[in-house]
Amino acid sequence: MMKPTSTQIGAISENLVANALMVESAGRLSPFSPVADDDGIDILIYDKKSGRAIPTQVKSRTKALKKRGSQARGNVVHFEIRTGKLKKNDFTYLIAILLSDDMAAIECAWLIPMNEVRRLGSKRETKVVLRASKSRTSSDKYTKFRCANAAELVAKVMNIFDG
Repeated sequence: MMKPTSTQIGAISENLVANALMVESAGRLSPFSPVADDDGIDILIYDKKSGRAIPTQVKSRTKALKKRGSQARGNVVHFEIRTGKLKKNDFTYLIAILLSDDMAAIECAWLIPMNEVRRLGSKRETKVVLRASKSRTSSDKYTKFRCANAAELVAKVMNIFDG
């Protein structure tokens, strides 16, 4: 049985985020895709109310990590960001999402300022690894960035513009 490729999963994820931005903001937010994403920008989020924009990189996963010594899925979601794509400014954000099993919805998301990613993640040779818990009762270092669903993700984005 065939499965979507990683490139297709990335496109699905970016489209789910873009759709959520438009729907959950009642049209206030307009997502744009760059012609080339050389700088790791997947979606530019334009706010019609303020006239400002936020560049974002979208990373997605289709499953949480397995519990040690078990076939069961745990609550930890693993994301990798190449160090060359990390922005060192205060304007770029990472939107990390866990897709639902059928890849039709955002199960959980994290909205993290890109300048926080290096500090929060584990540094590897060419990437930074984030391992965030999707559990609503977790109090890991990613908790303040976690969004329980797409509506909460969009509310956090709008708070950036309103703040």
